[in-house]
Amino acid sequence: MAETRTDIAVEAAAKAFHETTREKRQYTWEQSSEEWRRDLRAFVRPMVEAALVASDAYVAAALPKPKVGNR
Repeated sequence: MAETRTDIAVEAAAKAFHETTREKRQYTWEQSSEEWRRDLRAFVRPMVEAALVASDAYVAAALPKPKVGNR
């Protein structure tokens, strides 16, 4: 399965969220059940998608516009 930019960002966000909010006695991301990881991915996906849309819009606005007309 080819991973998209969104899939990679969701995985990174879910792992970062888990690792920064877990208690020391809780499992690390790698030790967590697949069900837990799937639930966290589903939780962060809308935020990641919104962030990527905003980032794309920001980058697109910063790029120079091609000039139309006389060459």
